[in-house]
Amino acid sequence: MKIEKITNQIAQENTYLLSNSSFCLIIDPGSEPAVLLEAIERLNKPLCAILLTHAHFDHIMGLEALKKAFPAAPVYVNELEKEWLSTPELNASLLLLGKPVTAPATNYFYEMGKTYDLGGFKFSVLATPGHSIGGVSLCFAQSEGTYVFTGDALFKNTIGRWDLPTGNHEQLLQSIRQQLFSLPDEFQIFPGHGPSSTIGAEKRTNPFF
Repeated sequence: MKIEKITNQIAQENTYLLSNSSFCLIIDPGSEPAVLLEAIERLNKPLCAILLTHAHFDHIMGLEALKKAFPAAPVYVNELEKEWLSTPELNASLLLLGKPVTAPATNYFYEMGKTYDLGGFKFSVLATPGHSIGGVSLCFAQSEGTYVFTGDALFKNTIGRWDLPTGNHEQLLQSIRQQLFSLPDEFQIFPGHGPSSTIGAEKRTNPFF
C-alpha cells in the first residue's frame, strides 16, 4: 500500500490518497479537489471508497467534486455526524470559514471495531471522540506496515482542539489513552494536520500525557 499526503490550502488539512495494485482510496478530501482528481487520474486506478475521520468542513470540502467524478464510490462517516455534511452550523464552516460548506449525504456508516475490506484495503475503526462527537481513527494493518489515520484527535506532539461544538477535553484525552495508545508503538500516525509520528513517540514525548 502506498500513501500520498496532499496538504490543502484551507486549514492546512491533510488528505490521504492510498493505493494498492488495483484500487485507490481517499481519506478526508479537503479543499483542493482539482489536485485530488489529478492525483487519482495519475494513478489510473478506480476509487473504491472515501473515508471521513469526522465531518468538519476542512475535511469534506472536496467531497462533492469527488462524488461527481466517482458516483459509485461509497462515503463512510460516523452516523453521529451524518447531518454535519449538509449543515454548516454543525461542520463549523460558518464559524471558522465565514461561509457555508456542504457536501453530499451518505448512507454508509462505520461499525466500530469492525474490520473492513474495501478494494483490498483492510482497516478497522476506533471511536475517538473529543475533537468532535463522531470522530474516528482508521487503523490499517498491511504486510509492509501498520498505520492509523487519527483525524484531528492526535497530532505530532499535541492533540486536537476541543473548543468547537461537541468537543470535550476529557473525552479527547480518554479517547487517545484508551484507544490510540492501546495500539502497538510501531503504528505510524497520519494526522489530519501536520507531520506524521508514531504511537510510541507520542506516548513518550506528547506533552499532554
